[in-house]
Amino acid sequence: PIIFLSSLNKDKDIEMGIAAGGDDYLLKPISEVVLAAKIRAMQRIIQMRQSLLVLTRKLDTANQELKRLTSLDGLTSIANRRHFDEVLVREWRRAMRQGEELSILMCDIDFFKLYNDTYGHQSGDECLRKIAQALASAMDRGGDLLARYGGEEFVAVLPGTTLSGASYVAAQMRQAVNKLALPHTGSPYGHITASFGVASGVAMPETEPQDILGAADRALYKAKNAGRNRVFQTISLDP
Repeated sequence: PIIFLSSLNKDKDIEMGIAAGGDDYLLKPISEVVLAAKIRAMQRIIQMRQSLLVLTRKLDTANQELKRLTSLDGLTSIANRRHFDEVLVREWRRAMRQGEELSILMCDIDFFKLYNDTYGHQSGDECLRKIAQALASAMDRGGDLLARYGGEEFVAVLPGTTLSGASYVAAQMRQAVNKLALPHTGSPYGHITASFGVASGVAMPETEPQDILGAADRALYKAKNAGRNRVFQTISLDP
């Protein structure tokens, strides 16, 4: 804080002093008692500003943490459906601007309802957590996003990735799930497996993000019908 001490006592002089950055304007001769009181008042202002700055930083940190937590799935600690939807729209628009290819990968745990019925829902939750970790371990690019889509379904958005590249990631994920070797007596494979659908395409003005998502879902459906524990791929504009 700045205090002016001046013998200029016209209103215009005081106005100019305050306009120049002064926080107070005292006329000479000045009482030491008054000056000391003014300085103490300015010190209180400094302390309040510092406290406000500290509080603002704490609130900003808390808001960032809240934003992070609201974007995560509570069970698996990966991104949730809402965050995935936001990222998909953002990446779709970016891909359209840059003319890049975008890929979507969908995953469904095979015979998971039967797994829950056999081993219980607590074991089912633990299974979902382990599979989420396994899927995440197969992704090594910072720009890719893995999310829990709902129930036993997972989804990933892979910006700037071709169909073959996304299919390779899906194959790595499938192997990671198989390596967990989680026993499942209700599966013909004897352990937990997962099926994958992959779709890729270039974002165009006449298309929507849901088009490529629907294509990946259809590819997943074909993988399930073909016997599960496999990867099917498609171009997003294919029927």
